[in-house]
Amino acid sequence: MTTPAKNILVIGAGSAGSELIKQIRKEKRTDIFIVGFLDDDMKKKGRTIAGYQVLGTVDDLPLLLRKKAIDQIFISTPSVQKDFVRRVTKLVPPGFPIKVLPSISSVIMGNVDLSMMRDIDPADLVGRPLIKADQTLIARKAKGKTFLITGGAGSIGSEIVRQLFDSEAKSILVLDSWEEGVFNLREELGARRRPKQPKLITYIGTTRDAKRIAEIMDRHPIDAVIHAAAYKHLPLMEENPEEARKTNYLGTKNVLDAVVRRDIRDFVLISTDKAVNPTSVMGKSKRAAEMLVKRYARKYPERRFCAVRFGNVLNSSGSIVPKFLRQIRSRSPVTITSFEMTRYFMAIPEAVSLVLSAWIVAENGQILILDMGEPIKLIDLALQLIRLHGLEPYADIPIQEIGIRPGEKIHEELAYDKSRMRQSPADRVFIGEEL
Repeated sequence: MTTPAKNILVIGAGSAGSELIKQIRKEKRTDIFIVGFLDDDMKKKGRTIAGYQVLGTVDDLPLLLRKKAIDQIFISTPSVQKDFVRRVTKLVPPGFPIKVLPSISSVIMGNVDLSMMRDIDPADLVGRPLIKADQTLIARKAKGKTFLITGGAGSIGSEIVRQLFDSEAKSILVLDSWEEGVFNLREELGARRRPKQPKLITYIGTTRDAKRIAEIMDRHPIDAVIHAAAYKHLPLMEENPEEARKTNYLGTKNVLDAVVRRDIRDFVLISTDKAVNPTSVMGKSKRAAEMLVKRYARKYPERRFCAVRFGNVLNSSGSIVPKFLRQIRSRSPVTITSFEMTRYFMAIPEAVSLVLSAWIVAENGQILILDMGEPIKLIDLALQLIRLHGLEPYADIPIQEIGIRPGEKIHEELAYDKSRMRQSPADRVFIGEEL
């Protein structure tokens, strides 16, 4: 039985849209019928692109939805910006099916994979133009080198490993106490290993164990350490302050001591906006780690000891977005500590781009900070996520203000003194203050 074709409206009549049409034809997709294009370039209106007419601009979307039987929208604009996605979602009924291209690389390579067209996710709503380090430069800098990634199975650490895995590094060492995460990462990367890709070596252990760190470093000539291992959940660290100190401060000291003893030149600490004027145990422990790196940077001026500071990471374990999504999908009330609370958000690939940019451009004793744009109000994020699921806030999903937790701030900060921030050699990455 033949599946009825879906009427698809494509937003974006540029090179990505053309590649999309080529791929549909190449795959002889009878389940897709292209209605036409929309594009904000007024010069394209009425023109025919890849055999299909540009029917108007994005502002014409509501009219077209009324006039034509459109089943789905494809956004063929790579590296979609949040304002554009918000604009499109506001012009369609709640929950209307929208898919976007996976990345600009597929367009550049002329290889748009229809199976990788994905649904809109929270990163599209609160993100910004994707900040990516120069992949060619990373490959050149990483070639032949051995990296140790502590916390390498976590949200940030595992993405660092993935991106370095596509370089020509010699080896990538992963250290993490999370056994299941290490196993899953090894299985994932092992399944897609290709010639010239780095050797992946995994270790179970904790940075709180100085002897274990020494054992691992003695086995390999390491060129760079990216220290992502940390306790990060604010309420839990308020309840367990000594554990925060042992991992976030003493764990950092163990790694730094081992780095110094083995003449490893590069060390990058993953830090957080909560380390700026900290009010929480977690923030104070990360600020103490920053100050520890400062001390080592001054003592060893021939090295490159630096820190990378950024805000919340979308979809990381324990972050607010997965919590909101769980509540929405179970039709439970969405809970927000304060309706005035704001946070800086970034996608995991952005965070990793910043970390790798820091490794490339940092000088000894610097804190690098991402230009994260404007902070997002959590209530606005909750409203968008509810509507994205085709539901109406308050009518279908209650929203409750439950009060600020111990150690929380209403607004986070990225720098102690914004006036001292200056542009680094990497695009949209700033040097905050000297460590």
